[in-house]
Amino acid sequence: MNTNLHNLKPGYYWYTMANDPLAVIHIHDDGGATLMGTDYRLTPEGVADMLRQGERFVWIEPPQA
Repeated sequence: MNTNLHNLKPGYYWYTMANDPLAVIHIHDDGGATLMGTDYRLTPEGVADMLRQGERFVWIEPPQA
């Protein structure tokens, strides 16, 4: 993961900006991401841009196996 660009650890997050509805994003080991329900892939730079624009990310705790 490229921690120079953002500090989100790999996993699933709720994210939102302003009054938009919550959505789920999957942060990958390389720092990039996939918007859930789509094939849209973001680079680590794209995730960092989302953070700079004020999007909020809330970690989704993985279920206990």
